[in-house]
Amino acid sequence: MLDPRQQVLCDAWCRLAREQGGLPPRRCFDPIDFPRALSSLILTELLPNGALYYRLVGSDMVAAWGADFTGRHLHDIMEGEYHAFIRGLFDEAITKRLPIFSHSRFQWHRGRSLDTKRLFLPFARNDAPQEVGYVLVSQVFDYATTGPTEPLLRSLQDSEMIEIQRQPIRIAGS
Repeated sequence: MLDPRQQVLCDAWCRLAREQGGLPPRRCFDPIDFPRALSSLILTELLPNGALYYRLVGSDMVAAWGADFTGRHLHDIMEGEYHAFIRGLFDEAITKRLPIFSHSRFQWHRGRSLDTKRLFLPFARNDAPQEVGYVLVSQVFDYATTGPTEPLLRSLQDSEMIEIQRQPIRIAGS
């Protein structure tokens, strides 16, 4: 189900959750410790008003999206059904306080398609350990089949997105 880069991140998150007795605080996790996964990462902060702020966007994401969204809010980047879908994944990770996995396929004009897998990992605020303050996302794309001729990931205009799988990932031993 998970890409090997995502599996390493998920295993580390689950280990931290067991060690911390619940939601790991952000200070316990440094993305630099996962160099193979770094380019696929997006670190978002959940602001007090509920907005999601992109603190870090990996180079694979910049290439796939055609822009670097570091320093921007989710609602400024996406709109419509796609925004609702992505925000729903964030909200599920925040509410359940568990890793959330999603596998989707984008299809657009001329029948081209692109598969993507997303892993959402919630982290507690360092100063408020019971509150989710961050969500680390790993998103990987499968360019092996048709691959995109242009990035069309910011909206569903002239495209369709099909969710293949979505599930929370339980912590072993809990």
